[in-house]
Amino acid sequence: MTDKKGLAGLASQLEPEEGAPHPLWRAMGGVLGLVETVVPGLVFVITFSLTLNPWLAIGISVAVSVCFTAYRLIRRQAATQALVGLAGVVASAVLALMSNRPEDNFVVGMLTNAGYGLVFLISILVGWPIIGVVVGLIRGEGTSWRQNRHHKRVYTGVTAMWLFMFVLRLAIEYPLYASGNVAGLGVAKLVLGLPLYVPVLALTWLIVRSLYREKTAPAK
Repeated sequence: MTDKKGLAGLASQLEPEEGAPHPLWRAMGGVLGLVETVVPGLVFVITFSLTLNPWLAIGISVAVSVCFTAYRLIRRQAATQALVGLAGVVASAVLALMSNRPEDNFVVGMLTNAGYGLVFLISILVGWPIIGVVVGLIRGEGTSWRQNRHHKRVYTGVTAMWLFMFVLRLAIEYPLYASGNVAGLGVAKLVLGLPLYVPVLALTWLIVRSLYREKTAPAK
């Protein structure tokens, strides 16, 4: 599950269709998406805690990701999300093996957060908050939201909320990485992953939905 996928899922349908899964649930990938996101990191933390062997923990977490991807492929389900996640897990493990530093298993994740954070920050500084851009494009409204100062301020605030999430992750994980604290990195990645992502995603959905409800509310 990626942050970009979550934003697109919310923007594409702000109101749930009758009888259809809630857009928040779909944006998080449903039950399998949640399990794919949480279990590899949880397996890493548990394995490392029991064995104190970072390489074994990395290997088992990669194997778990491979199993999830294989399950989707066998069942002919959409595997793009799983394949992207697997690519990240494998790249992280390869980097750690090449450098012979277990903590490098978390470098790809930190770089990803830094990249997202930079994009979100630039979008705010240039006056094109990325949340507004994403919602406008997917809903076919282009950049009309920029003509509404209130909407632009709201989109800027929501974009800043996402930026804070990426910065918080880096602020906690980088010192642990610099000190070589592999166990701390595993726990931080787990805690700062889904438990932080879900509230930010939910708040984004609620705030953006409220803007569209304002536009469709009957005049008094």
